[in-house]
Amino acid sequence: MSLFGRSGRAAAGVVAGAALLAAGGVIALIVIRGGGAPRGEFLPRPAGFVTDFVKSEDAYDVANPAVKSTFVKGMKGRDWALAGSGLTDDFLGRFPEPSAGLAVPDQGMAIRSYPAAGLPDLGRDAFLAAIRAHVEGWASVERTTWRPFEFLLDPSGKSAYASVHFQVAGARPDGTRGDLTATVRVGLVAPDGKAWKIRRFEWVDGWRCDAPVGPWADITDLAGLTFNEGEEEHKLRQQMINDRGIVTLGGIVVADFNGDGFPDIFATRAYNEAVLFLNDGKGGFVRGESPVPAGPEVGHCYAFVDLDGDGLEELVSSHVLGYEGTKGWAAIYTRRGGKWELLPKTLEFAVPAGVRGVVVQGIVPHDVDGDGDLDLLFCNYSNNDSNSGSYNRVASYDGADNWLFVNQGGLRFTEESDARGLTGTQFSYVAKFWDFDADGDDDLFETNDFGPNHLWVNQGKGVYKEDQGHVFGADSNYTMGITIADWDNTGDWSMYISNMYSHAGNRIIPLAAEISPEMRRLGMVLAQGNQFYERKNGAWTETGTARGVNWADWAWGCVFADFDNDNDRDIFVANGYTTNDDPKAPDF
Repeated sequence: MSLFGRSGRAAAGVVAGAALLAAGGVIALIVIRGGGAPRGEFLPRPAGFVTDFVKSEDAYDVANPAVKSTFVKGMKGRDWALAGSGLTDDFLGRFPEPSAGLAVPDQGMAIRSYPAAGLPDLGRDAFLAAIRAHVEGWASVERTTWRPFEFLLDPSGKSAYASVHFQVAGARPDGTRGDLTATVRVGLVAPDGKAWKIRRFEWVDGWRCDAPVGPWADITDLAGLTFNEGEEEHKLRQQMINDRGIVTLGGIVVADFNGDGFPDIFATRAYNEAVLFLNDGKGGFVRGESPVPAGPEVGHCYAFVDLDGDGLEELVSSHVLGYEGTKGWAAIYTRRGGKWELLPKTLEFAVPAGVRGVVVQGIVPHDVDGDGDLDLLFCNYSNNDSNSGSYNRVASYDGADNWLFVNQGGLRFTEESDARGLTGTQFSYVAKFWDFDADGDDDLFETNDFGPNHLWVNQGKGVYKEDQGHVFGADSNYTMGITIADWDNTGDWSMYISNMYSHAGNRIIPLAAEISPEMRRLGMVLAQGNQFYERKNGAWTETGTARGVNWADWAWGCVFADFDNDNDRDIFVANGYTTNDDPKAPDF
């Protein structure tokens, strides 16, 4: 039976199911059944569809490339005949004209918001003309995005309903850019089960942004910020990337290393190379003497901070210099007589017998005990004993124990994480100290991969207790970044964390009838991506999806900053993982 043109009564079941989904009940996607849509509904949500996700994804693997090879490829090349070949003869679509919608006030960008209400029904030619109007005057279409996050296959196998992230972006002759981004719903048909085309295209919501100035320019090579890498080394590294063999490559510290008033850059490749790029004050960088010798002592990450109050910063390394029995040592480099000196056994920690290979992903300086000097929290990810049993990607507790090094003065430290209430062995990436409850002392938000995050509430003088019922730690996450700000100038903090958005997860999890309702709920939380927590009237709520800031694919670091100099805070998210040198191979 076709997904389109159902009549009458049972559309109420579809509407009710959609309402349940909005409230968090994804089970409705599987159990609702019955008739069609009420009169006047443009693209009805199907009441019955295939719940075997293997069969559904097999059809998706045919349907989606068909659409991308015609409609999407045609848009990218502005070959409108090719784009039109991906639409059926009886196609109808709803798409805004550039001048439609509402202007969004912004000091630096020309932004228009396009709601779905009031958009006319367009035949194939008029629909393509509306898209063409958006790219008129562009020198090129540089990006087209077509990423379905919902795919419901009709039992006949000849039609389907999909929800899609859609984007067309490009550059004008003067170097400025335009970007049209939307969420759309489409009805797909394939009478023969192979040649899939779009029969219905419904605009859900979206916006257009036109920049008055050119984009950021990549001047890495011009500025001298390059590692010395031969062709064979580059090929070897690329092959590792192709084989998905790299987890964490290295890190960067931006700070004034030589005290000349200009920020320098210390860049590392773990276990390999550490380079200090000194700012020449003229827009470029020259190499200086690195505090860390190249080789196996180079860590994943570093912190540049004054730990002894002498006005000169130390360099704290994530690299573990060595182990002996049930003890190990991390590294600090300090400056004496103008030279960097390694303090090999300053940061001593305890480890269970036989545990080695602790991987540190983050170092957070903070005055935990309020004595005026900085302490160090090490966010530890894993060790040689991690994943020794079954590998649980939803709730893993066999990562590594975090360390809290409390500064005793004179570059002497004691590790006191357990003594101060910070327990657990998860896969920690980053953490943030801040006064979340506005009681005058700083609490700790610990973020983790493969499991729940934790809010540790300061009980006074750096002793912590977990708030186990708080929304921050309610569900599992794949958290790799955190940033906080009063982004809307209300006097209340908001917190943004980066996780991983999965289009495939959003498509598959609602169809997986064999998993429990709770596991399905958790799966959808994980698949929904980044999260945005806002405090209003004393209560915290998660608004990432509602704010439209949840989808950033495989997200890593994030930061609130004013990137366009208009006096408000934007969110920047670093995303992606590795790029295969075969353009047809999927990244991950």
